[in-house]
Amino acid sequence: MAKRKTQKREMSPGDLYREIAVSREEFGEGAGKLVKREEVPFVRFCKGIHKRFPSLGKGAKFGKEHREAVDFLGWNLKAEEFAATAKFVLIATIIIGVLASIIISVSPLRDIIIGFVGVPQLVMIYIAAPFVVIALIATNYIQSYPVSAAQTEQTKALTYVPEIVGYMIMSMKLVPNLEKAVEFSAEHGSGKISDDFKRIIWDTQIGVYGTLSEALDQLAYNWGKFSDEFKHALMMIRASVLENTEAKRYQLLDKTMTTILTSIRDKMETYAKELSEPSVLLFYLGVLLPLILIIVLPIGSAFSGTSMASTWVLVGIYNILIPVVTLLFARHVLKKRPPTSESPKIPDNYPGLPPKYKARIGKSLVDLRLIIASMILIGVAGSFVLSVEGIPPKSWSEPFAPQLLAADRTIADVMEDVSQPVDYYEDGSAFERTLISRYGEERGKQLFVSERTKFFSNPKNDATPYNLIFGLVLTISLCFFAWLYFTNVYKRKAQLVIEKMESEFKDSLYILASRLGENKPVEEALKHTRNFLPGFEISKRIFTKTIENIELLGMPLELAVFDKNYGSLRNVPSRTIQTGMRILVDSVKLGVNVAARTIISLSLQLGNSEKVNKDLKLMISDTTSMMRTMSIFIAPVVLGVTTALQKVVMITLSTIQTSSVGNTLSDLSSLPGGAPGGLGSISQGTQLFAIDSATQASMVQPWQFVIIVATYVLQLVFIMVYFSSKIEEDNDILFRLNLAKALPIATIVFLLSVIASSTVVGNFG
Repeated sequence: MAKRKTQKREMSPGDLYREIAVSREEFGEGAGKLVKREEVPFVRFCKGIHKRFPSLGKGAKFGKEHREAVDFLGWNLKAEEFAATAKFVLIATIIIGVLASIIISVSPLRDIIIGFVGVPQLVMIYIAAPFVVIALIATNYIQSYPVSAAQTEQTKALTYVPEIVGYMIMSMKLVPNLEKAVEFSAEHGSGKISDDFKRIIWDTQIGVYGTLSEALDQLAYNWGKFSDEFKHALMMIRASVLENTEAKRYQLLDKTMTTILTSIRDKMETYAKELSEPSVLLFYLGVLLPLILIIVLPIGSAFSGTSMASTWVLVGIYNILIPVVTLLFARHVLKKRPPTSESPKIPDNYPGLPPKYKARIGKSLVDLRLIIASMILIGVAGSFVLSVEGIPPKSWSEPFAPQLLAADRTIADVMEDVSQPVDYYEDGSAFERTLISRYGEERGKQLFVSERTKFFSNPKNDATPYNLIFGLVLTISLCFFAWLYFTNVYKRKAQLVIEKMESEFKDSLYILASRLGENKPVEEALKHTRNFLPGFEISKRIFTKTIENIELLGMPLELAVFDKNYGSLRNVPSRTIQTGMRILVDSVKLGVNVAARTIISLSLQLGNSEKVNKDLKLMISDTTSMMRTMSIFIAPVVLGVTTALQKVVMITLSTIQTSSVGNTLSDLSSLPGGAPGGLGSISQGTQLFAIDSATQASMVQPWQFVIIVATYVLQLVFIMVYFSSKIEEDNDILFRLNLAKALPIATIVFLLSVIASSTVVGNFG
């Protein structure tokens, strides 16, 4: 049988010009212009790779999932381009990994890795393994990107679908014309659905589709796999055109909106329920994991003989690895959050704000940079003074006089308390030399390092400069507070005013529509609304200004509202109000009765949007409250306890180590200087394990671990507040303000936890 030749579909003129899009200013004169549709960066990247390496993607075909995702997103991406990019990324990352592994294997880093691993034969595996993981992650990211992007748009649709359907219903109630409804929704809607509406209008005009109904069918089919409620809404709106009476058409349209809102609410409830598991996992990852690691890592070092608990390893784990993984996980969870209404963006030059980098203190303006510099100077100097002198300064008081805040103890102070020389535990001291001469090089060093670790880990002999560390950490958090607070608090106040106006806008539209429905001119309707709602901010700022522009400056309604220099919306950065006033101005041109019906529908639409936003916030309120409590109180307390637990672990390991070496404290009493107090006994025991002296010496010191954990607390508070703020509302100003308030509180809670836990451990020491 002869093979049937595949016939290619002939290109129509519409297909040839499909990539041309219509662009126009949102509130401009309405003039259109032709522009080439801009490709998304991922598609441009794929096309660039395929252009340079076309053979990598030869003969490739999309899988069903990828084909549906690319069609849904409207990307001009071929399977060959996508496959070539995935293969290129895999090959490129492997080549880079091989080269990097070779460089590391012949560099001093090899010896460091051998010291950490402890097995020279496996060093190349440890060097190459991270690069293999990176190559697999990068390739998987490329391969899953289209599906992930489609899922992101699916999540966004939970907010955009009610909005766009609401605009279609508004138009259909005025005039049962599908084309006008699609055009109205495309002009005033937002998100990908609005862009798709604009595209099908253009595609219909240039002949890609025979009719707009055909284009809507294709759009409903594409969206059906990702938003079934939107597909059914389009079908019901199309069916309303066929109704023979206005009452039945209105009934079907109202049912469409009710069905959409019910479906969206159900999906948001599912999202809110699923949010509890990632939140708990975030707590485990950010709070409990560091607590577990401080027990596991030193014990792992003891059994493996590797430096798993050294300072730099803990810095890499606590201050780099865990924060990065936690932040990436938080961002991954946030990507699944349905977007709510857009928060007003307050620019730096917004009226009423102080000049940039200025803080309003009382009635004066102070340079914020000067405040920060002064805080750093006072904080650093004060920390050093408190560390050396205490309160009151010990140099001003009688010897042994009590202090409200004692100065930090130094090694000299500690050794003086146990009647030993300052260099008793320094490398090369007489104590170390005597141990080496009596027990041999390795055992003597093991015993010396173990005794030193156990001695200084004991809270009674703690020489950690707490006043200095706490003072510097508190200074850093207060500087962040000052910067974040004073650069955002004034914007937040302005933002709250705008949000209040948005809430008032819905109610004022109802009054305005009532007056327009009485065939009153729009100027008189605005006056009545202003007088009826004199306490509303929107009446004072928008309606009054619009009336003044019309009566005093003789402006037409559109200029009175949208003029760049004198318009009433000039300093109102609210998309909701801007869109609503645009609909008002456009509908008034069709007559006051049409405007009245349009504005009533708009008021209902805004009410539905507000209800969706409030429902989502209410559903996730328990989670956000838990995350705030966790970030400000629970996490700092647990991490403060971790610093004391580290000392307990080190004392325990040192005690076991000295037991494995053998002999008793009475044997050491014959050594020069004897053994300092507070060591306990070194009893004869079975050698369960022996930590290499160099490995034990490299383990993190208590003061170093306090700095590491204090830094981690600041990082964790940032991540937790970022998550809790963004999960509730995608508002950068609110997030920065919440972070400013949380940092000092969490820092103080952490410091108190460190002091309390150290005191408790000291009482049991």
